[in-house]
Amino acid sequence: MFARGFNILFCRQSTRGVGLVLSAALVLSACGGASELDRPDPNKIASGPNVSGPREGVYLRASFDDDPSMFIGRFVSDNVAAADVDENRAVQTMCSQFIKYKEVRAAGEFNEYYQSSQSVKASLGIDSSAAGLAGTPSGNVGVSNERGTEVRVEYKLTRKLVAHIEDHAGFTSCCESAAGACSGQYIGEFWLGTGTLYQMAGRATGVDAGGTAGPKVKGVGYQSEAGLEVADGWSWRRAMSFDEVYFAFRVMDAEISGCAWADRPPRSDLGHYFVGVSPPAGTEDIARNFAMRHARTQVVNFLGEYIATQTMSRSSLKGYLEDEAIVASAAEGLASRVKDERYCPAERLDTPDGSMYLVKVLAFFPDADARAGAQEIVRAVSEKTGETAELKELSKELEGGQK
Repeated sequence: MFARGFNILFCRQSTRGVGLVLSAALVLSACGGASELDRPDPNKIASGPNVSGPREGVYLRASFDDDPSMFIGRFVSDNVAAADVDENRAVQTMCSQFIKYKEVRAAGEFNEYYQSSQSVKASLGIDSSAAGLAGTPSGNVGVSNERGTEVRVEYKLTRKLVAHIEDHAGFTSCCESAAGACSGQYIGEFWLGTGTLYQMAGRATGVDAGGTAGPKVKGVGYQSEAGLEVADGWSWRRAMSFDEVYFAFRVMDAEISGCAWADRPPRSDLGHYFVGVSPPAGTEDIARNFAMRHARTQVVNFLGEYIATQTMSRSSLKGYLEDEAIVASAAEGLASRVKDERYCPAERLDTPDGSMYLVKVLAFFPDADARAGAQEIVRAVSEKTGETAELKELSKELEGGQK
C-alpha cells in the first residue's frame, strides 16, 4: 500500500481526530518528538564564526587612551622576544627625533586574535591561566595560541598614527654614530577604534553563548557580568569594551642603510666592534662567511692582547697566534660569541671568471665574554701544539679568575 522504506506515524493532534503522516526521518513538532537523525549531538562542538590570525608586528596595548604619540619612534630592544613586546619597555634614544608621525583615517571592521605579553594581559585584567586551552580550535588559533594569543578583539578601526622618517640620511647617520642608538625595530603605528576585547574561556562544548555584553562607554568600560559567546571553536568571555581609543600598536623594522660604520666602527661600553672584510667570493653567502671569519680573527688577536695585559703569568700567546692554522681554529671556537650585527650591501665585481662578491660586516664581541673567550683560545692552542707547562699555567690562571 505504501512505498517500502516509509514509516507510518500516527499522532494525536486534537481531541477530534487523528492525523496520518508519511515521514522519511522527519520530525513533527505536533507529536512532541524528534527522529534520531535530527536530534542534536550533545558532543558536537560549536564553532561559531572564524577569527583571523594575529597580524604580524601588531600588539595589544597595556592601557588604552586617546594620545599615545609620546611612544612613536621608541625602539624595541633586540633582546625582547616577540611574545614580550610591550610599548612601555620601548626606549627613546637620540635617534627617535628623526621619526615623525601623522594622523590618518582608517576604516574596516575586524575580528582577530591579538598578540599580547603577559604583562599587558595582567594590566588589562586578563587571567591567562583561566583559559582551558585543551584541544585544537577550528580556525587560526591552533598555531597562534602557542604565542600567547588567547585574546580576541572585535573592533571597528577609524584612525591611525603612522610614523615616517623624513631625513633618512640623518637617521642613518645617527644610528651608526653610537652603539645602541637604534635597534632593529621601533614603534611605528597606533590604532584607534571601537570594539570589544574577549578572553578565551575554553573549548566550546555546548556552552550557553547567549550572554549579554557589558556596558560600553566613552573610553574604556569593563562589564560587571561577563557572558560567553562562541567563535572559532572556542568559548569567549567578554573582558572589556572600548570606544574611540588607541588600543593597539604596530612595530616597524628600522631600515638602516649606509656603511659609514665600515670606516668608523661605533663604540660601546659593553664591548668592542670589529669590521670584517671578505675576499672576492663566488656568492654573497660565501662572502658573508669569509667576512665573519675575518672579524673573528680580529677578536682572536684582541683576546691575545687581553691575555697579555690581564694576567700575571709571563706566558704569552704572541708566538702561537702568528700561526694561521692556530688562529683559524681559535676563531671558529669563538663563533657563538661574536655576533654579526649588520652587513654592507654586497659589492659585485666583474672578473674574467665571472661575477665575484665582496662583503663587509660589523661584528660585536661583548666584554663580558672576554675571559671565557680567552680560555677557549688557550684550549685551541693546546689542542694544536700540545699542552705545555706555560699553557697549563695560563689556563689555570684564567680559569681561576686571577689578574
